[in-house]
Formats: sequence, C-alpha cells, structure tokens
Amino acid sequence: MKAMYCRKNNKTCIHIKGSGGFTLIEVLLAALIITTALVPIMDTFVRGALWTAQAEDMIVALNLAQSKLEELKNRPYDDLEAGEPLDPGHQPEPFPDYQEYSYRITVSESSASGRGENNIKTVMVTIYDTATGRKIISLTMDKGDWR
Repeated sequence: MKAMYCRKNNKTCIHIKGSGGFTLIEVLLAALIITTALVPIMDTFVRGALWTAQAEDMIVALNLAQSKLEELKNRPYDDLEAGEPLDPGHQPEPFPDYQEYSYRITVSESSASGRGENNIKTVMVTIYDTATGRKIISLTMDKGDWR
C-alpha cells in the first residue's frame, strides 16, 4: 500500500512507501472472520455449562432416590408404605434438606410363588423437580416377605 502526501501551494507530491495501516474493509473483514470463528466456540461453552448443570441435577436426584430406597429397605415388610405419599393425586413430598426436589413412592404387591399369596412388594421412588413438576428419575426395588 502506498500513501501520497501533496502540498496545496506547491504541486509537488511525495510518495511514502510502506505506511503500515489497514483499510476499513480489511478491518471489517477481519472482525467478520473472528466473529464467525468465535460464535460456535461460545455456543459450545454455553451448552457445556448447561449439560454440567443437568448432570449435577441428575446426580443429586439419583442420590436422593437411592437414599429413600435404602430407608424403605430397612423398614419391616408390613410397614413399607406407612406415611408416604402414595396416591398419584397427592402432591409429591419435598425432601427436608433439598426443597427443590420432591418424591413419590409407589408400592405394588405381587406373588413370587404363583399360589396367589402376595409376598413381594415392588417399590418405585420417583424424584421430581419441585418448581416445574418435571420427573427427573425413578428407581425400583423389590422387597419380599419370606415367612
């Protein structure tokens, strides 16, 4: 790129070689290329942060469901469903230390022997997001009464 310097009074012009400036078009083109490259990279960071938050939510819900199943596993067979929100019409019960999560327990009985006597209870713990009511995870266990 060459620059030219001219005097008004004297009609002489001096050519200046190697003036290292950029034109407006070059600057705009460079900005466009950089923006085009950065948008997908920023989108990846945003999606990564969202996936991390969802994974954390899932891990907390999984641990709460496992904890509730362990608590139910230690109950006697006949007292398994006492005091839990079993009816699907009831609101899920919130966890005392994690108010943003709630749970519902479903208990069904079946027979393992085929003789008509109910001696297995299938217990399902479902964890919900309290604010949205969205189901996060469900865990199931079987508990038998082998008398």
